[in-house]
Amino acid sequence: MDIDSGSPNTPDNNVVSVSNITDTPVSQINALCDEIEKAANYIAQSRQNDQTVLSESREDLLHNATNMFVRLRLLNRRLHEDKASLSQAVSDMKQKADDLALKLENKRREISYVQKEIESTEKLETIYQNIEIIPLQQFMETAPDEYKQNLDNQHELMLNRLRYEIRQRE
Repeated sequence: MDIDSGSPNTPDNNVVSVSNITDTPVSQINALCDEIEKAANYIAQSRQNDQTVLSESREDLLHNATNMFVRLRLLNRRLHEDKASLSQAVSDMKQKADDLALKLENKRREISYVQKEIESTEKLETIYQNIEIIPLQQFMETAPDEYKQNLDNQHELMLNRLRYEIRQRE
């Protein structure tokens, strides 16, 4: 059985080539059936013509027929084994796809949960929002340079304003 192996993220990963599995045994079985049919036609013609088959020829015919049927059974067994391994490979791929779909759904739910938590945190009212401190413009004019660092970060700006306010009240 041929299994293509690509990178784990490619869609062709673990794709089983069905034609490679079935072509060889099927074509061999067809050829073998043709041989058996020829042998059966030979026996039928010899009976219709009332020809007696020599014992050596009969033994050769029996030996050849037995070999053909043994080969036919072996090919049939190999075909069934290939089918079973193909079914197992398909089953494994389905399981892998189900596992990935479950992981994807879990990640989506996790993202949704985190987004809801972010929204609820943003809506949260704290006591710091109601503290009366000097306006931003007055802070920018009167505060020393040590408090005016990291002005792009709103959190740091608020902390610096609060520190300045505490210093003013002391």
